[in-house]
Amino acid sequence: MNNRSKPLGMSLIAWITFAIFAVLIIFSFSRSKDYRLLAIAIPMLAALIIIPMILTRMSQSTYSSATPLYEEKARFHKVSNINSNTLGEAVKIRGTVERISFRWLNRPWLKINDGTGAISAILFTSLQESLAVGEQVEVLGTVIRAFPHRKAQAISAINVKKLTLNPLKQVQGQG
Repeated sequence: MNNRSKPLGMSLIAWITFAIFAVLIIFSFSRSKDYRLLAIAIPMLAALIIIPMILTRMSQSTYSSATPLYEEKARFHKVSNINSNTLGEAVKIRGTVERISFRWLNRPWLKINDGTGAISAILFTSLQESLAVGEQVEVLGTVIRAFPHRKAQAISAINVKKLTLNPLKQVQGQG
């Protein structure tokens, strides 16, 4: 099983929709041999691919432009310090990715553990870079009420950056 989440232009649902309609159009054309069907259907199939890709790029662009604004006001928090008093605050956390869910929707939910606790980071756009379970990340976002457990908190993530260890520190730690 591949635990890697990679950025996609379209969600799995959009690809499945495209495939179903492509098969239906091919079947219909093979039965009717009516080229007018193709004149209408091919642009519609193209739209089924182009529109989701454009919406994904627009969403990522919006989040990218919002990142500097959040960077200015966000403070680092330990997960254990995030509670109902921090609702609505811009926060940064660093931790390890424990789980990645809903990547097939291009709306991934990440479970992040920083050693003091774990919290969900919910993205409303696809990831900008590939992530895998076990990697270190920095999450920037706003504290919100978790769904469906409204008493818990989650982070509505604006940006998720993969952290890389400094090679010099790795060498020093081994010696």
